[in-house]
Amino acid sequence: MTEKRTQRLLNTKQFVRNFLRINNSREFLIFLFFLFMSFVFWYLMTMTGEYEMKFSPKLRLKNLPKEVILIEPLPDHIDVVLRDKGDKLVEYRARGRFKELVVDFAQYSNVMGRTAIHGKELEKLVGGNLASTTQIVSLSLDTLQCYVASAKGVKVPVQVNGRVEANHQYRINRVSVYPDSVTVYAPSAYLDSLSAVYTPRVDYIDLTDSVNEVLTLGTQQRGIRYVPSDVVVSVAVSPYVTKTLEVPVTAYLFPYGMSLKTFPSKAKVAFRVSLEDYSLITEKDFALQVHYTQIQNNHSGKVELHPTVFSDKVYDIKVEPSEVDYLLELNVLPIPQ
Repeated sequence: MTEKRTQRLLNTKQFVRNFLRINNSREFLIFLFFLFMSFVFWYLMTMTGEYEMKFSPKLRLKNLPKEVILIEPLPDHIDVVLRDKGDKLVEYRARGRFKELVVDFAQYSNVMGRTAIHGKELEKLVGGNLASTTQIVSLSLDTLQCYVASAKGVKVPVQVNGRVEANHQYRINRVSVYPDSVTVYAPSAYLDSLSAVYTPRVDYIDLTDSVNEVLTLGTQQRGIRYVPSDVVVSVAVSPYVTKTLEVPVTAYLFPYGMSLKTFPSKAKVAFRVSLEDYSLITEKDFALQVHYTQIQNNHSGKVELHPTVFSDKVYDIKVEPSEVDYLLELNVLPIPQ
């Protein structure tokens, strides 16, 4: 290795001697010397003049209390244009003296979860990392702000905000939200009065088919976090179909010893029901009762039928026939011995 280094040194010396023997080589070296000196003078003159330079220091938050969490953090960085002598600006850039701005949470007031730094306070924060000769020309933000919330969230139900209406030939069987509740992180004063969370406004009008839509909670609210933030709103829609059942006609509140016979003894009850509930509806969901008061002063021999419905799943109920003939019978009781 030593021999190789010695040989390289000899080769270098020989190259320099050969170069100096070339015509005009000394003039070339002199030219390089003055070129270098010109650069030095230019650099010194440039660095003593005032210039503007853009910096983008990162922002970091410290002293955040344990009982709160960040909902909306500070921006990642802020763009700052500085004016000073060239050498000072180069020093900021080369030594990394202005790469980060530290924001002390404890030094600034917090109102309903919002901490804001603006105006003179913001300039003071930025200027704290700079020399006294450096001027702040401009800032990309006029306000630095972050939002915090209580680390103890509250679980509340989710409700749909809007109109849900089906086409007249269809029925809404179910409106549901999944998940049906979310955990909310917000300032304590807000959580104390919170009983439910509402989805963004949605209007489902004249529906003829079921709906499944993902909605994001709190899109218009700042300083509040929902976990999870997305919910699925489902609207189950099915078409109406017509169903007919035969229901017996019965007497209601008749005096003891009196009975009622109708002709016919049964009537057809036609109604509309969703396809989903079609098989669930039976004659037990209806009653065709003739009340005694209907025939007390009735001499026509006919009585109208008014159905009693025990289900909320049926619509447009019609009875055929709408009135029936009737006959009253008195049951003769045996005379006690």
